[in-house]
Amino acid sequence: MKAALLRSLALALLAAPWYPASAQFRDEPDPTETNVSGKTPETIILSWPTYSYRLARAMIAQYGQPTEARDEALVWHDNGPWKRTVVHREAPGGRAFKRNKGRLEQSAAYRADPAKLDLLARYDREIEADLSEGRLTSRADTEAENFLALNLADEVLTGRREPREAAQLRQKLLHEGPAGKSSSYRDGLMFGRDDQFANPESPD
Repeated sequence: MKAALLRSLALALLAAPWYPASAQFRDEPDPTETNVSGKTPETIILSWPTYSYRLARAMIAQYGQPTEARDEALVWHDNGPWKRTVVHREAPGGRAFKRNKGRLEQSAAYRADPAKLDLLARYDREIEADLSEGRLTSRADTEAENFLALNLADEVLTGRREPREAAQLRQKLLHEGPAGKSSSYRDGLMFGRDDQFANPESPD
C-alpha cells in the first residue's frame, strides 16, 4: 500500500510542469517599481513645503500635467509662452537667491547677442542667457516676477534701457505689485519666441 502511494506521488511530480527558478516569479511586481510608477505629480507635491505645493498646483491648473515629475521638481517643456518651466520643491542656490528665492524657474526662447551679456550681468547676474540652447532664464517665486525680469532683460539686451535704469524700474514695479497695480511688464512676455533681436552671428 505504501509503495503504491509513493509511486503515485512520483508520477504526479513528473507530470507537473517545471519552471526554472528564475522564471517562477517573473510576473510578480517589484514593490519598488510599483511605488515609483504609481507616483503622480499630485502625490509627489503632497510632501512639499506649502508655498511650493501651491505654486505647483497653480502651474498644473494653468499649463496641465508636467512633462517630467521628480521628487524635487516638476518640469514643463514648451508650455504657453515658455520654452521650459520648473517648479522646485526647494529654492536652489540657498543664500544666492536671497532676493528671489527661485522656486519657479522659467525660460523663454531667446537668442542673445554675446556682446551684450555684460550689460545683462550689470542688470541682474542671476538671469541666465544660454547661447547654445537659445534660452533666457529667470528664477523667482511667481510667474509675474519672471515676466517682469525677462521683459526688462530684453530691453537691456536690445539697448532700449540702461541696466541701472532697468533694475530701478524692476524694484518699483515689484513694490507696486502687492498693491494691485497692473503692469504689462508683469502680465506676459513682451517679446516673441523668435523675436527680431536675434543673435547677429546666428545663421538664421
